[in-house]
Amino acid sequence: MTARSSLLPRATRGRPCPVCGRPNWCLVAEDGSRAICARVASERRAGEAGWLHVLGVSALPIRRSQRRAVAIQIGTSDFEASAAAAERFDDPAGPRDCGDLARELGVSRESLRRLRVGWTGWAWTFPMVNARGATIGIRLRRPDGSKLAEKGSRQGLFTPSKLTGNAPLLITEGPTDLAAALDLGFDAIGRPSCAGGIELVSSYLRLTGRQDVVVFADSDSAGRAGADALAKSVALVARVRIAAPPPQFKDLRAWVRGGARREHVDGVIEAATAVELRLDVRR
Repeated sequence: MTARSSLLPRATRGRPCPVCGRPNWCLVAEDGSRAICARVASERRAGEAGWLHVLGVSALPIRRSQRRAVAIQIGTSDFEASAAAAERFDDPAGPRDCGDLARELGVSRESLRRLRVGWTGWAWTFPMVNARGATIGIRLRRPDGSKLAEKGSRQGLFTPSKLTGNAPLLITEGPTDLAAALDLGFDAIGRPSCAGGIELVSSYLRLTGRQDVVVFADSDSAGRAGADALAKSVALVARVRIAAPPPQFKDLRAWVRGGARREHVDGVIEAATAVELRLDVRR
């Protein structure tokens, strides 16, 4: 088992990083003598967490009530435990409330909480599940927006808590479009990529009995091709339509950030025609 760990407390609003002055992402020693900054480079790289800065002893007071040391072991194949560990090290003064990530993405904190977003000390975590809801992988998102998966992860679905059962069920590409769909009040799940998760989605629909499905595509050619492939598979088990944002918007989240409301998205969905399943039977 590989492991990444940090014994430095996270920066908080009450005790921001002494290098960049920000209250998140960075790690600061108890005595203020050193910090690992995720934004400002130095000659010494400290793995994925950032760059090491040796500062000497800080004269600033330490507000011990507002921070907690981070010591996370990641890399085990038990992804349920890993996801729980990521959540356990979030606190209301730090990334737990997802405020900074929510503002960066243009989605709500509540939608991110429904996706069980966690924080490892150097990246946000998005659990991926199989059709039955068991965690089979963890998507990681670094502060610079780059994405990767925890070692040993399998591609899975992003599924939120508190689904209502109301139709239609939107299927988005990735977790951030999913968060935007949740903000609009839709029931929705996310697939891992524009071409991934086809069988997982079909299995999920069979298990849940959802019959009215909308595949919400990204507006680029890859997104539309992936949506078409998924819809053809889903058509075997449910009524399915394909919708997409106006061409000036890359995806659903961008459209929502551009001002789209529920009625706008409902209009696009209502105008979409159902995908027909055609069987070519030959003798």
